[in-house]
Amino acid sequence: MRPYFMIGLLWLLFSCNNTDTMRQTGSAIVFIGTYTRTEGHVDGKGAGIYLFEQDSLSGKLDSTGLAVGLVNPSFLALGKNGQWLYAVEEIGPDVDTTGYVAAYIWQNGQLQFINRQPSHSFAPCHLIADRQGRYVFVANYVGGVVAMYPIRADGGLLPASHIVQLEGRGPHPRQEASHPHSVNLSPDERYLYVPDLGTDRIQIYRIDYEQGKLLPAEPSFVQLQGGAGPRHMSFHPKLPYAYVLNELNNSVTTLLWQKDSGALIAQQHYATLPDGFEEFNLCSHIQVTPDGRFLYAANRGHNSLVGYHIDQATGALQRIGHTSTQGDFPRHFTISPDGRFLYAANQNTDNLLIFNIEKDGRLSPRHELHMPTPVCVVIGN
Repeated sequence: MRPYFMIGLLWLLFSCNNTDTMRQTGSAIVFIGTYTRTEGHVDGKGAGIYLFEQDSLSGKLDSTGLAVGLVNPSFLALGKNGQWLYAVEEIGPDVDTTGYVAAYIWQNGQLQFINRQPSHSFAPCHLIADRQGRYVFVANYVGGVVAMYPIRADGGLLPASHIVQLEGRGPHPRQEASHPHSVNLSPDERYLYVPDLGTDRIQIYRIDYEQGKLLPAEPSFVQLQGGAGPRHMSFHPKLPYAYVLNELNNSVTTLLWQKDSGALIAQQHYATLPDGFEEFNLCSHIQVTPDGRFLYAANRGHNSLVGYHIDQATGALQRIGHTSTQGDFPRHFTISPDGRFLYAANQNTDNLLIFNIEKDGRLSPRHELHMPTPVCVVIGN
């Protein structure tokens, strides 16, 4: 009887371990936007939006498809429940009189095009959808235009319900006009924040969901350092703080968020580059980990990811260190929902690096994926 007992015990242990592995192992769809043609700032080689399956245990990506038909789908955003996907068409006046924003639905293992709307200016560079599936918001880098689009029941886009024209300039040569570079919703989705690289301001709007309008908050903006060039933002998941990445002066600014008024109060500034580095660099993307412990920002030129510990009482940052992206011009990155992996897209070297996020916040390279001109990485359900 004893051998049979041992066999049964071993089978039970194997079954339990195998069940745990199965619970940990799963997959998610990953969408990667690309440049599909050569522009003044990039040699686009992509063919559209690339689809991959992510193994949640290893972080590895396996190719599953490609959605073609858009020109330069350089930035992507998920819609309600991850079922809808929205993409900009980053084009300029030599192709059309406007850029575009497109809507897709993810079903039956395919990304299916629904429709598109004009972005009402050139080079739409960033977009976001609210969690309830009511509106998509789009920032146009050229022309200083922010637009708001109602979402149809099928996930498609209606014509813009409100168009905001921004104006102004700053001291840097690239700040000859307003350049809104991203659109960011507050955690409660009552306010929209628009970092304007051209004016060193973050514009603040109260969202009127009923009327489909963006109303200036009070105060209506927060002024940053001259020549900073604010680009992307990330809110802390638990604390009343936000972080804005300044592209031109290579810094991160911590911002105290006042929930009732939507106001932002600039507090501290942190360099994204190592001490003594004086070569060309432009910052690109910033993101807080889902647990709120770490913050990462990308350097294009130094070609690195800088990591920071976040003080859980004050929101202050302490630098962890720099990690090479093992490629050129990391345009964007994303962190997996479980906070275990970071995916960094190297625009100019046609490769994407997958990093482990260690317990101390340091990054360890795990996998490399080769693909043409990766620009934006979005992880779906």
